[in-house]
Amino acid sequence: MTEVLLLNFILVLIVVLIGLWIALFFSIYYRKNRKAHLNLIEFTFADIVSRYLYNDPNNPLTLSEIKKSLRAVGISQGKRKNIQYLVRLMIRTQRTILGENFIKLKTLYAQIPPYRVSIRKLSSVSWYRRARGIREIYEMNQTQHIDKILKYRNDKNLYVRREAQIALVVFLGWESLRFIPYLNYNMTLWQQIKIVEKLSDLYPRPELKWLHNSYNTKKPFAKKLLMRIIRKFQLHEEVDYITDHLNDPDYGIRETAIYCIQTFAISKSKMQYVKALYEEIQHPAQQSLLLNYIFDNSEIDLQFYLKQLYGDNEDLKLDIAEILWNNGYKDKVQEFYLNQYTKEPAHVE
Repeated sequence: MTEVLLLNFILVLIVVLIGLWIALFFSIYYRKNRKAHLNLIEFTFADIVSRYLYNDPNNPLTLSEIKKSLRAVGISQGKRKNIQYLVRLMIRTQRTILGENFIKLKTLYAQIPPYRVSIRKLSSVSWYRRARGIREIYEMNQTQHIDKILKYRNDKNLYVRREAQIALVVFLGWESLRFIPYLNYNMTLWQQIKIVEKLSDLYPRPELKWLHNSYNTKKPFAKKLLMRIIRKFQLHEEVDYITDHLNDPDYGIRETAIYCIQTFAISKSKMQYVKALYEEIQHPAQQSLLLNYIFDNSEIDLQFYLKQLYGDNEDLKLDIAEILWNNGYKDKVQEFYLNQYTKEPAHVE
């Protein structure tokens, strides 16, 4: 009985191994054929793009020829994987082309398959497909779909509304800032950075009227975004917007303002204003960052530093003492430490 069970076990094991080898063989065969097919699609698409952008007047490439060539390599309605691969090729190509050819490529993309494959994803119940569809549309610069994307700027799903908001920046540039007051959800740091970078890459010339119209916003994330834009574009004439938020009640807004002000050198009068705001900041780490900025961007103000040295912020006294010691005021530092052992502390005007 034991020998029969052992033989049966060995037989089953052999069958399983044979099945695995067969599955492995078909997997390798499929992958090899699939890779060859994808290479054919890529070669065909590259040939179409090169001939379309640099069309030979004696042998012009027609739209019907383009569609026929794509159908021949399996780009058709029922073959979703092939279409999705073509979309990736289209996006990758669009990222590498500028100027007049960029406009020509945008026109081509609107006329060839995959036609409406990206816009149809917006109707999907899957948030992932909706977000992917929006991204494909703005990556291929298909501005004709902006009205459909607009309604997703306040979608309950973070990733869908994030892609929709980035799409507005890609399509509208600085004008997209007018939608800031109508955004209902918080904007993550990553998204703020992405929007600033897109604005810088695609619309490097500032349109200040749209920036100014957004200054009245009360939304914390919007204030942070505007300050990051001012910093990225080096808008020295707008630096007052940053300094006005150095003592904002919101910790995150203060942190962003302190971070963004580091980029700018400001006048003596504005520096005096910053010093006044410095004393209103209660958080030691933020005070430390601002103190470093004041030190790096202005001459030594003895009265200011002595006031801080004899103040209540114990966390920064060592830093302030070091600044004074290294800048010719060793006697003031020695006097301060000697006064620690006296009953009557020195009076600072």
